[in-house]
Formats: sequence, structure tokens, C-alpha cells
Amino acid sequence: MTALARTNLRHAYELNRQRIAQLWSEAQPMVEGDPASQYLARQGLRGPWPEALRLHPALEYWHTDNQGHASCIGSFPALLAALEIDVHTYGMHQPAEHHKVALQRFYLTAQGTPAPVPAFIKSTGTDGQIKGAAVRLSAPHARADGVVLGVAVGVVAALRFAAAARLPVWAVADPAALAHFRWPRGLTHLHVFTDTSDAAQAVPACELVRKATRCGLSCHVQTITPPRALQSPHTTTAPNV
Repeated sequence: MTALARTNLRHAYELNRQRIAQLWSEAQPMVEGDPASQYLARQGLRGPWPEALRLHPALEYWHTDNQGHASCIGSFPALLAALEIDVHTYGMHQPAEHHKVALQRFYLTAQGTPAPVPAFIKSTGTDGQIKGAAVRLSAPHARADGVVLGVAVGVVAALRFAAAARLPVWAVADPAALAHFRWPRGLTHLHVFTDTSDAAQAVPACELVRKATRCGLSCHVQTITPPRALQSPHTTTAPNV
């Protein structure tokens, strides 16, 4: 990578960092009855809601057409999910800091249904390398036999698996991200939850299990085929606009 390319990349990361911080500060914790909680309730989920999720009251939706023209379709309530990674600013021997590398945005109506937009789930641009990032929906559980955590594709799926298995489950943004998931330090048991209706999850899940097992973790793969009405839509990654 040339010096100019590195400079441009750093500039893009800085702009994205400012955008992520702005959106997160404009959002608020979810409460029962707001559009975000209604959306999750429609997926069969109940609060209390994690701190990694917030409601933005009115977020602009920008769409770029096939000719490259960008336009604002409107403003909508939006569920924000923070994709985070651990960074060791002061060295590996110091506690890690949680860094918001991107936000997933679920554009909604006031009634908690998907907004009438081309893709109602989009991601912001990233502030740094996103490989390994996840939405940290709850803290890992410490048990007598070690520390346990699960991972699944998508916020809705992760919350469903967590409720069903009574385990903490983090969410990655898409199937490919499973293979690069970074589990937290000290973890001893990793549960990888996959959806059999999405064939793209199989290979990355196997790769994650292979890497985690080589690192000494006890791994468990659990699959489910959800009813068609409950299957989650795929995420669309889009520029930070």
C-alpha cells in the first residue's frame, strides 16, 4: 500500500469514527413500546434489552441508484447495534478497550416493522479493521467449569439462541464473519449457533471451530431450522452515508 493510500485510508477511518460516535450519541437506550423494542418483539423476543442496542429516533436513509446518484429517501426510527472489537492500546498485558468499529442500522417504521426502503439493514463505514467484530449482547458467563459464550449470525438470531439456550450469545454481521470471530480472553467454552436455512454459515462455522479448538477451547456447534416466518433477512453493507 502506498503512502497516499494509507493516508486516504486513515482519513476514511477518521470520518467513519466521527460518524459512528455521532449516531451513537444521538441514539438512546431502548424502552418497551419504542419502534426498536416493537421490532424485536415481533421476532418473538422480550427485554430487558442489551446496552449494545440503541434506538435512533430519526435517521436519514440515503440510497445510491444504478447511475451513482445519491438521494435521501426519508428519516426513520432505527435500531442501532454496535459492532465492537478489543484493542490493546497500552499493550497486551493491560485490560483491553472496547472499540466500536461499525454500527448496524435497522431502519424501521413507528410500529416496529421494516421501513419501506431498498435494504432496511445497513452497516456504516468502518473505523479500522472489522474482522473479528461482534455485537456484544451480554457478558460471558463464568461457571464452575470455565467461561462460556456463544456466537451467531445476526442480532435477532443471537438473541433467539440466547433465550433458548440460556447462554450469552454475541452476534456477527454476516456468515463470512463467523470464521474471523474473536472470542474474549479467558474464554474456555464456545458455542457456535448456526441456521440450517442459510448454507453460507456452514463453512465459516467449521473454520471458527477449527481455530478455537486449536487454541484449547471446548467447542459446541448447535444448529436450528427456524420457521419460515421467523427467518431473519440478510444484512446489506453500505457506505457510511
